[in-house]
Amino acid sequence: MNFQDIGIIIAKKPLKEHSSIILLFTKEHGLHSGVIYEASYKSRSIYQIGNLVDFHWKARLIEHIGSSKCELIKSYSNYFISNKTKLYAFNSIINIITFAFHEREPHNNFFLPLKQYLDNLAISFNFLEYIKIELEILKHSGYELQLERCAVTNANYDLTYVSPKSGKAVSTSSGAKYADKLLPLPKFLSSAIPVVIDEQSKRQALELTSYFFNRYFFHNVQLQSVARNMFIEHILCTKT
Repeated sequence: MNFQDIGIIIAKKPLKEHSSIILLFTKEHGLHSGVIYEASYKSRSIYQIGNLVDFHWKARLIEHIGSSKCELIKSYSNYFISNKTKLYAFNSIINIITFAFHEREPHNNFFLPLKQYLDNLAISFNFLEYIKIELEILKHSGYELQLERCAVTNANYDLTYVSPKSGKAVSTSSGAKYADKLLPLPKFLSSAIPVVIDEQSKRQALELTSYFFNRYFFHNVQLQSVARNMFIEHILCTKT
């Protein structure tokens, strides 16, 4: 049993002296692990977290972990290592992926948005792009938030809230009576025109996605993403 794919290395743990288990998010096979051998400096440079690689996997049976070989396509980590905001944003997203997706479960439509996000992040960090990739993770995990129209009136304007039950937007007039039970919807996620993203909007956006991550993926404090918490703490204390 074997296949070839492209993927982004998102985790790595040592196995023996010259071998490790790597976890990749691949284009056609979703999350997939494999045992790799690192006998030289060149091979070790290939198997760095954040590398986009040509991934070759083989095993006698499909349920086996299998052995892998990779060829480097692009090293994203080189773009992030000297910039704390980029590094935290990268670590946060890849760590969320390990909670959100099950191994060997295909999520073919998510790979290209993820790669595009990393390509953009390699150039510069953008908070809106970060929140959008978090929303993409929810979408491709089966928990898409519907923020374009009011769940009550179907209007596409004056959207102020999000229902914590349905994940749908609610307008000001429809949600006023239940405001204390609804989640704030930051204006930059509901406006058709560009809106300045201030500190309050950042906090609201992160609290919005956090609510649904906690509900569907993390479940309790012990399971929360340490990498994401570090990113949140950094981004809310740093002017970006």
